[in-house]
Amino acid sequence: LNQGKTSLAKKAIKLGLEQHPTSINLKLFKVEVYIFEDKLQKANLLLDKLYAIDPLNEEIYIQKANIFSKKDNHIKAIEVLKQAIELTDDVADLYSLIGMEYLFLDQFENAKTYFIKCLEQDSQDYSALYNIIYCFDFLGEGEEAIKYLNLFLDSNPYCEVAWHQLGKQHFHKENYNEALRAFDFAIISDDTFIGAYLERGTVLE
Repeated sequence: LNQGKTSLAKKAIKLGLEQHPTSINLKLFKVEVYIFEDKLQKANLLLDKLYAIDPLNEEIYIQKANIFSKKDNHIKAIEVLKQAIELTDDVADLYSLIGMEYLFLDQFENAKTYFIKCLEQDSQDYSALYNIIYCFDFLGEGEEAIKYLNLFLDSNPYCEVAWHQLGKQHFHKENYNEALRAFDFAIISDDTFIGAYLERGTVLE
C-alpha cells in the first residue's frame, strides 16, 4: 500500500484474512483499498462492522474521516479526527490530518494552528513545517513566519529545512545578508542540501 501497489496489497490482504479472519488491522487495510478505489459505500459498511467490535480504535476514525474528506465534507472529517485524538497518545499525525482538512476549507489560520501542534509533537515532520510556512505566506504574515522559524530553530538548531525556509523569508524581504546567513547555516546543517546552495547562489547573484 505504501508503494502504491494496490493489486499486490489486495492479494496480501486476501491471504492474510484467510489465515486470520478476525484481524481488525487487515480489515482496516481492506478499508484503505476500498477508499483508494472510491468504493466508499463498501468502506463505510466495513468500518461500521469494525466499530461495533472495537469502538476505541483510532484508525477506524481516521478512515471514517478519510471517507468524509473524499466526499468534500471536510467539517465532518475534522469532527471525527478530533474524536480520534481522545483515543491515542500518538497525536502528531492526527494534528497534521486536521491541518490538511482546514487547508481544504481555506481556513489557513486554523490549519496553521494544527500544523504547529503537529510540529511540537514531532519536530522531524518537515511536511508540517512546509505547511506552516505556506499558511504564513498565504496570510501575508512574513514577519510572523520569521519569528516562528527563529523560535523553532532555538530548539532545533541543526534543522536545515527551517534554515532554508528562514533564508527564503529574508530573501522575499530583500534582507540579503540575513538570507545568506540562513542558507549558510542550512548548508552547515546538511552539506548535501542542493536547495540551499541554489538559493545561496541566487542571493549572491
